[in-house]
Amino acid sequence: MKILDKYIAKQILSAIFSVLGILIIVVGLLDLVDEIKKVNNEYPISLAFLYVILNMPQNIYEVLPIATLMGSLIGLSKLSSTSELNAAKSSGLSFSKIILITLKTGVIIVILTFLIGEFLAPKGQQLANNVKNLTESTRLSMKNTDGIWIKSQNSFIHIAKVFPNKIVQEVSLYRFNEKQQLMESIYSEEGHYVEGEWIMKNIISTSFKNKEVEITNSELSTFEEFIDLDLFDIMIIKPNQMTLMQLRTYIEYLKNNSMESKNYELAFWSKFSIPLSCLIMFLLTTPFVHSSIRSASFGQRIFLGILTGVSLFLFNQTVNKLSIIIDMPPFLGSFLPVFILLLISFYIINKFYGSKVLLKLFLR
Repeated sequence: MKILDKYIAKQILSAIFSVLGILIIVVGLLDLVDEIKKVNNEYPISLAFLYVILNMPQNIYEVLPIATLMGSLIGLSKLSSTSELNAAKSSGLSFSKIILITLKTGVIIVILTFLIGEFLAPKGQQLANNVKNLTESTRLSMKNTDGIWIKSQNSFIHIAKVFPNKIVQEVSLYRFNEKQQLMESIYSEEGHYVEGEWIMKNIISTSFKNKEVEITNSELSTFEEFIDLDLFDIMIIKPNQMTLMQLRTYIEYLKNNSMESKNYELAFWSKFSIPLSCLIMFLLTTPFVHSSIRSASFGQRIFLGILTGVSLFLFNQTVNKLSIIIDMPPFLGSFLPVFILLLISFYIINKFYGSKVLLKLFLR
């Protein structure tokens, strides 16, 4: 990389990380205020601080696209306002070359975003959940309002509450025969994993045989059909907090049991679309080195950057939710905002620089 390329990349990256730092502080303070409201004797303020810190990688992952847009906008705007780019252009630096330099810089952000989303953020979220799980009062807040449904052969299992320390509560098991007739239902107040088995407590069994109903009670028992331990660790976290391997494993499990998997497929493809969107953010900022836009004040550019970033974030969230509602393929639902963003970028570049610049980009 030439000296000029390194200088431009350094200015852009410096601005991106500065914006990222500000956004993380703001988001972190908002999270801390929310957690302080939950502080009590069992959940001290020290755990609240720890929870916020462990959540930081996830927050970084979520705001990186917006930080990329605003940071690259600020970096290029500063270079333009000081006429450094003008001097470079007068010495032979073309618009297409400037765009290529910014895209090369964007590759660094893409790799960083992917690594954070795949390794740091999921681990941080799991540790944060464990912090919440240290107290009984906060454990109860981890209850999934809809519970979890599991299919195992001819049986269906519903778990109302799931905790990271391999404890389940309010478990209902429904066994059907090959004709899909209900043969038995079992309810357990609580179960836990011990030495390779799920031990269930306070069980009420109801069997349906020969048009007769038989109810039995027992203190302890084991469930033959129950969730695999590896799947258990996956099911207690949200789709956007899973790694690619966890998502793929759980998606296969859901599909093999004819269960809905679109939310998890959408999260899987988002692992690739979110980093890619960061790269396209660089394309959106290149018009700000154009003379017709440089005339705008620095504050106006920042305001435009914030407005654009928030709009793109809301647009992405809307498309993701609509893709589930209208039964859109998860791959398309994840990459459609990125594709539209790419088209907008090409349109803007073509408007300010002409089709020749786009042609040079593809030929380089």
